[in-house]
Amino acid sequence: MFGKFGRYLHGRVTIQAQGKNLAGFINEALKDRIEFYNGKKLTDSFLAEINAADFRRLRKAAKKAGIKINIRNRYGFPFVALRWQKRKGLIFGVFIIIAALTVLSQYVLSISVEGNSRVSADQIIAEAGKAGLNKWVLKSSLDLDQMSKQVQESMPDLVWMTMEERGTNIKIRVVEKTLPQTVLFRGDLLAAKTGYVEDVIVIQGQALIAEGQLVTAGQVLIKAAGGMTEYSFDVSGQNRTKQNATDAPAAKGFVRAKVWYSADKIIPMEEDRTEKTANRTNGWGIKINNRVIMIMNQDSPYSDSIQETCTYALPSWRNWRFPVELLKVHYEETQKVHVSRAAAEARKLAETLAREELKQKLPSGVKVLHDKVRILSSQKGTEHVRVEVETFEDIAVYKK
Repeated sequence: MFGKFGRYLHGRVTIQAQGKNLAGFINEALKDRIEFYNGKKLTDSFLAEINAADFRRLRKAAKKAGIKINIRNRYGFPFVALRWQKRKGLIFGVFIIIAALTVLSQYVLSISVEGNSRVSADQIIAEAGKAGLNKWVLKSSLDLDQMSKQVQESMPDLVWMTMEERGTNIKIRVVEKTLPQTVLFRGDLLAAKTGYVEDVIVIQGQALIAEGQLVTAGQVLIKAAGGMTEYSFDVSGQNRTKQNATDAPAAKGFVRAKVWYSADKIIPMEEDRTEKTANRTNGWGIKINNRVIMIMNQDSPYSDSIQETCTYALPSWRNWRFPVELLKVHYEETQKVHVSRAAAEARKLAETLAREELKQKLPSGVKVLHDKVRILSSQKGTEHVRVEVETFEDIAVYKK
């Protein structure tokens, strides 16, 4: 960390030297005690970083060797200071913004609610306001744990609540009471998917299939006599209450069957891909309306990188919004990597990816009888793997 700070403090210049006598140029520079960092020999040039203070002496070495030098990038405090010498008013404005953000960060500027569906967020925020949580209140004066208990006790539809500080935002997370679930039994029971029937249990209605039969998705399994019966269950599945019924009840029962799932994956033996390295840095600037002025790291210091931009603004007041925002650009270095895989390695990776895909397809809690991995014929330079899974599950559903 200290080395990185030292590089920023002294400044670095990325140079590209072009010419026939590159070896002579490097020797002359080393004689003058000029140090090169991250040197890279290209086809017709030499790319490296040097300290900003050494650049003038480097020009002498380039002149002696007949080398042409181009500046590719500038990095560090000396260049920032030079750029901002004529912008003293803007620097003063930056300090005012930072001071304002520091002061405002001590207050609650927004309140958000998460986890609610039946109880409105406005109602929860109103109850929190009665407990003392309001905008423009000092965060240090709030006892969030005590306030959470107070609001939870005042709202019988909530079984759990917590308040978390997220910068200038207070996030209220709640869990609502679960109401009794209404289950409708109506019409025929159909096959939700294709399967080989193992068990048929009829409670009401007439079975149209038998054990040992292969059924397809959408096929009628248990025929209803007609009508509809509606029951209500609590969360545990007990205490059934009949709410509405007709003289002719709907079909009810269970049909358990063997069901098959599969997932295919093809993995190349040779692959070129882009990966992130461990190098990353941030650039900072100011955004005034649509104009951006970078203070640090105007451009990415890496030859290949991805970047993500975030803005930080003062809170708006009514319809007025402060036109100046603090801008942060996050740079992450990337590099192109060539990957070579053996056949066994490619098959293993294909199997892993196929199993991850199957996890998304399988119903929650389903019983898996067995699985099989098949190595299929594939094009040259690739490995094709299929994972097949056989499950045992209830496939009878009502038509939606």
